[in-house]
Amino acid sequence: MNNLLQTYTLLGVGLRDDPLLCLANTVTWLDPLWQEADDEWDMPQDEDGTLAIALRVTRTAFPDIYMQAVDHLRQGASYADLDHLICGAISERGIPLDDLQWIGFGIPLPAYGVVLDDPDFYTSHPDTIPILECFGISPEQNPYHITVPECIYTAGRLIAASLEGHDDERYRQVAWLMQWLFSCSGNSTIDYDYETMCEFQPLSWDKDDFAFAIDIIEEADGILGDALAGLTFLTSQPDLLQALQRNVRRICKAIEKQKGKSDEPRIRLAWPCLTDGLERAAAALA
Repeated sequence: MNNLLQTYTLLGVGLRDDPLLCLANTVTWLDPLWQEADDEWDMPQDEDGTLAIALRVTRTAFPDIYMQAVDHLRQGASYADLDHLICGAISERGIPLDDLQWIGFGIPLPAYGVVLDDPDFYTSHPDTIPILECFGISPEQNPYHITVPECIYTAGRLIAASLEGHDDERYRQVAWLMQWLFSCSGNSTIDYDYETMCEFQPLSWDKDDFAFAIDIIEEADGILGDALAGLTFLTSQPDLLQALQRNVRRICKAIEKQKGKSDEPRIRLAWPCLTDGLERAAAALA
């Protein structure tokens, strides 16, 4: 054995026999980002640094996901494989992440907000048209020039307020429907569309912001579920649609009488008493 090979052999034996060096080697193998600065990271298939950012985020926020990603990286996983792994694992935690490129901007929140003067909304949600026609909103007249007066938003808020404390759950679901349609739920995910959401600083990936984001999303999912249930119910009730239209007209007339005052009118709205099919059948037999 020549001197050079003998030197390598001695160094290898020394590394294996030194506990501190073995520990250091283990750390750098399991946690390759343990001390590198962002601008020093270099990774194949990651020309724009997206994967490096994702690994740094997961290293701090989701250590278990980070370890899985590093393990897959050691085994030769492609960028697409790691994208699928990380996005899927974070989505399972309750944060909808469909593309790794968004992870560096902060926690992505869904945007369910309604834009009533956007014709695309009616294409995506044609089932809301009968409801909005009660407010005088009809995209069919001129789909590319939809004007929604401010008094209509006021009417939507007042109708939601009049129903949100109702004893009947179906009316409360209609209240959530109004809050979704007229962006007055108080939940940013429900009230803001994508463009509006982009105007705000995203939540960071720290522990408190992550927990807050989960609360927002879970609440929004519950609101949207109730709103869609209210939509299904309301469209099946012609009498209730007529009552809705009458109440909208009453509110608009009350606003007109205020002659520009900023306060919302105090008006008591009338709603029909609901009975389900079984109650109606029992009443008929009696």
